[in-house]
Amino acid sequence: MIIEFTVGNFLSFHEKRTLSFEAREDVTELKNNHFTFDNQKLLRSIVLYGANSSGKSNLINAFAFMKDCVLMSVK
Repeated sequence: MIIEFTVGNFLSFHEKRTLSFEAREDVTELKNNHFTFDNQKLLRSIVLYGANSSGKSNLINAFAFMKDCVLMSVK
């Protein structure tokens, strides 16, 4: 389970950027889109949107790179 993902110095992300899966307390829409784990309200899903060349694909590539680092770390 990912609660927070920070990427920096990777492709178009020169400075650190953080994607958080924590639900804000003031959001009342989509009540089925969050759950509580260890007193943290977390989101089940998120949506990425933005202009062309804003880094959406590079964020997905950063997730894939992190996954490969974790799975290949024992080799």
